Amino acid sequence: MTSDTTFRASAAYDAYTIFWREIKRYKKSKSGVFIRLIQPAIWIIVVGNTFAGTQPLIESVGFDGQYIEFMAPGVIVLTAIFTSIFGGVNTLWDRRYGFMNKVLTTPISRSSIALGKMAAISLIAALQASLILGIALAIGVTFADPLMIAPIMGIVILFSLGFAGISVTVAATAKSQETFWGLINMLGMPLFMLSPALFPLELLPEWLATLAKLNPVTYAVLIIREMMTGVSEGGVEMLAGLVIISAFVVCMTAVAGYVFRRDVNKPF
Repeated sequence: MTSDTTFRASAAYDAYTIFWREIKRYKKSKSGVFIRLIQPAIWIIVVGNTFAGTQPLIESVGFDGQYIEFMAPGVIVLTAIFTSIFGGVNTLWDRRYGFMNKVLTTPISRSSIALGKMAAISLIAALQASLILGIALAIGVTFADPLMIAPIMGIVILFSLGFAGISVTVAATAKSQETFWGLINMLGMPLFMLSPALFPLELLPEWLATLAKLNPVTYAVLIIREMMTGVSEGGVEMLAGLVIISAFVVCMTAVAGYVFRRDVNKPF
């Protein structure tokens, strides 16, 4: 075995160790699971029925289903966004209470720490999103092809990796809890609203639609909606959307790894 292969195997094991620690932490937080489900559940049940009267708008762009079926993919993505973008808070606690300093005294790669945390956060986001998907099915949302459930969860995991990268990057550089929460709240909801999660991309003003096409959330919503309903919209092909999301994830993984190598040992 070459030294390069040995290094990669060691880095993968290090990332797995961090990943498994984060998963065990999540399993102990049963109340947190319930709390994180409240907002998306309200969105899909209350908002979905409140805006049911806007169905003529979505029919005007070729969507023949119910409005709640149109917005369900957006709520799944909303769950992924907030679970993953809030997931970096554990890195804050690790920095504050000394765990991170202990880890940094070991030979573990700092990039592996970031990758392990991101992988755990993205899996947790997918688990949360699957519960929202279950709620959607329970209230009558239907699938064009039930076999698409597994690929949808794959897209959620991939998409969440990018937002997990944002979260751990901010957590590794934040000087205080206030800084972390301020930046995270500034990013989460605006990115969700600047997407076709609630209304078709075609109905947005031209300047807003242009901004939405720069937003990775847009492509996650469009891909998952096409998988759930079989309706393609916005003139965006699924493969093109997948490439854009993948590029976003690669970029944020590189940024998170770089920031962890440079800043994670700075005082909190």
